[in-house]
Amino acid sequence: MTSNATHSKILALLTILLMATTAHAADTPTPPEGMVHVPAGEFIMGSEVGDADESPKHLATTKAFFVDIYEVSNADFKKFAPSHSYREGRENHPVFVTWEQADAYAQSIGKRLPTEQEWEKAARGIDGRMFPWGNTYDPTFIQFDSNKGIGETIAKPKSPYGCEDMGGGAMEWTSSWYQPYPGNPVPAEQYGEKFKVLKGGTTFNDAAHMRCAHRFYLPTNDSSHYMTGFRCVKDVK
Repeated sequence: MTSNATHSKILALLTILLMATTAHAADTPTPPEGMVHVPAGEFIMGSEVGDADESPKHLATTKAFFVDIYEVSNADFKKFAPSHSYREGRENHPVFVTWEQADAYAQSIGKRLPTEQEWEKAARGIDGRMFPWGNTYDPTFIQFDSNKGIGETIAKPKSPYGCEDMGGGAMEWTSSWYQPYPGNPVPAEQYGEKFKVLKGGTTFNDAAHMRCAHRFYLPTNDSSHYMTGFRCVKDVK
């Protein structure tokens, strides 16, 4: 498919999806407390301007799901793991854990970790935006003050569906293995069922890591001091 044909298909998709969103707004199910609803359907995933593993930009599909508005906090995680410790005053800061710990927590409360597709859709919506809030980087949208907690950025930006801190805060675990996207021609020895994908960047990363399409990866039992946290999703029944 040529780039012009792909562009035309994406524009047509956006028009259809925007019309459908308006028409079916009344049918949106009520999300559980602390979560928002993300409807089923296609969205634009990946990028042609970032790292090689982000390409090609393509259309991906998800079922409908609910996603946490905020990352899981230290206080939340301590209810699951009483031995979890953190500095005084950081109850409402993102918890930093391994994938295995995040997965266990999610299952314990009847939720799960998002797939990479679900995370990216929740962050960028259907219009292929670069950042959760739009296409322009703004440092006031990122939580750089380590003394501030979840949802305390200056500008308080939200994703199209109402999620916060999807750029900055903690890098967030997904349930997906680090694999190449269909049609990606660049090989990498890291691909396979070895590492889990993380999304979202952390407060010490540069603007490139805050992009919705950016991908990072780590083993399931290692956070490597990268400030790895998570938020949960739940299936729409």
